[in-house]
Amino acid sequence: MSWVATALAVSGAMTAYSQIQQGKAAKAQGEAQSRIAARNAQMAERQAEEQRVAAAAEAVRIEEQGEALKSRQRALFAKSGVEAGKGSPLAVLVDTASKTAADAAEVRRQGVISSISSRAQGDVLRAQGVSAKARGRAAGRASVLSGVGTGISGVASIGASRAERGLKPFGPGKA
Repeated sequence: MSWVATALAVSGAMTAYSQIQQGKAAKAQGEAQSRIAARNAQMAERQAEEQRVAAAAEAVRIEEQGEALKSRQRALFAKSGVEAGKGSPLAVLVDTASKTAADAAEVRRQGVISSISSRAQGDVLRAQGVSAKARGRAAGRASVLSGVGTGISGVASIGASRAERGLKPFGPGKA
């Protein structure tokens, strides 16, 4: 084999090897991105649960404050000699209870919305991880195929170089 054929063979082999290694690296990168996305999705799920629990706790706190306020109102009505179960005092207690319930319901509603948003974000992250893994695999396969193609091209170049010199494309002797 002449030095030209040897150079073509070495060059083709190196290029093919490099492309195959790039494919392996692309696949590994896709798998790593998939694992990161899965971890981030788990964190979003945890965050969603924490938001729901925090909202529920805040709603209970608001309800307790509302009950305490109603107790103070009843005590003040009793101290002043007004009957709390009739007329304006009753309207004040009903209004306090109504506002307390509305505030607690709004806090719960906001917690549910935040929780749903975090869960949706987790779903998106999970899907991105699946996609990253698939892209990595596809890039890996493409690089391997490209490397094989480069190897075949190198072999063809060697054969062409030998044929130009009047030799058999492959094997010893003249054409």
